[in-house]
Amino acid sequence: MTPGVLILLGFVIFAALMAAKKLPALLALPLMAAWVAAAVGISFPVYLNTVLLAGAMKLGSAMTVVVFGAMFARVIMKTGIADAIVKTAAELAGDQPLTLAFALSLATVFVFLGLSGLGAVIMIGSIALPIMTGAGIQPVDAVVLLLLSLGAGLAANTASYGVWIGIFGGETVPAYYLPAFLIAVGQLLLYLLLNVRAPGERLALKRVLGSLCRGVLGIPGSFIQALKDVLTREPPPIIKTRCPVPAAAFLAPLLPLAAVFGARWLFGFGAAETGMVDPVAAAVFGFIFASLYAALLARPDRVLQIFTGALVDGIRDVAGVIFLFMGIGMLVAAVMHPRTAAALNPLLAAAVPSSPWLLFAFFAVLSPAALYRGPLNMYGMGAGIAVLLAALGETPLAVLCGAFIAVGSMQGADPTNSQNVWLSGFARVEAGEVLRKMFPYAWGACVIMLLYVTLTRW
Repeated sequence: MTPGVLILLGFVIFAALMAAKKLPALLALPLMAAWVAAAVGISFPVYLNTVLLAGAMKLGSAMTVVVFGAMFARVIMKTGIADAIVKTAAELAGDQPLTLAFALSLATVFVFLGLSGLGAVIMIGSIALPIMTGAGIQPVDAVVLLLLSLGAGLAANTASYGVWIGIFGGETVPAYYLPAFLIAVGQLLLYLLLNVRAPGERLALKRVLGSLCRGVLGIPGSFIQALKDVLTREPPPIIKTRCPVPAAAFLAPLLPLAAVFGARWLFGFGAAETGMVDPVAAAVFGFIFASLYAALLARPDRVLQIFTGALVDGIRDVAGVIFLFMGIGMLVAAVMHPRTAAALNPLLAAAVPSSPWLLFAFFAVLSPAALYRGPLNMYGMGAGIAVLLAALGETPLAVLCGAFIAVGSMQGADPTNSQNVWLSGFARVEAGEVLRKMFPYAWGACVIMLLYVTLTRW
């Protein structure tokens, strides 16, 4: 049996074990890396140096942005900003199911521009789900709306693209933030109109947007007042009372994204030697600045405690993700070795289409393979496949990046995701039922994104 066939056989075996929940991805990915190294005859010293050690640090930039993103998420939760945004949206919407679902969905989208992680999902879900179901929205629809909403927010959140940045580069990925975000918001609105609206019910869009505009206009005054409070505050009382969150603090989830696009506009993305900025560095700066901004405005008496506590808690939140990234890095390093490329390139060249529309069909048809930790899941062996296709050189890197981002929209419907499991359990619905309702919308978003990539990036 040739080395290339052995590698592909290993991919199939490990993918089956992960899909069957017999082997967790944390263990499967390093073992896959070792399998690849053994199949192509990489010596043990080379394996230790280039696969085990260098591979574990290969996604260092991705790990960094995930850690600081988790820190910011903790700050937003500790200061009560995310809680206040969701509750304010519920108060503005009233008791009409469609309007309420619309307002809570938009609030969730907004907060997940900066939030990430299961802890954030639990906090938002524990507030939003009872409100929506209490208004008469079906529990399964409430769960799907939250999953679509957090997916839309994460579509423009740098912390959610760690693997893509590690494989395709930080300069390529941000170009897809806006189209991915708009497509995700579109599928959310479509689901709202088709599944939540009762006969004859109208969306009270004028009231919601009017309240939103009044809130935005009040932000400058709120910011000035918050600064006055910080500069002139008296010593904290013995019995501490929680102050209301100022409206200016609601801007915090936007700041990391603003930092990324601000750096791109001012300096451009590239090497520091050329006067440009690494987008990952811009995102890390954005998370740090947004954390300080949120803590200073919402809890000026506890800025340092919140900041340092959030950093420690954030690292704890993403510890599993960090080890997963190490395993992905090992697999990427093993796949990128010249021996592996020599063994697999002939097989891949014959199997992977090189024309734009055949590649579109390839990813559109196989995109469900991202579900159940399947072979196109980027938090599994999908990362290795992405590296193989990139190394093949038959397809522009920007096209491959966009294709795998498109397929990533399917992962939001994966019933094995921790957020899907928790939300389904909290709402007392079957995860399989959530998948059935989400699948057409997730697949549709994937196809539209693939069309965008094919028409604009090839």
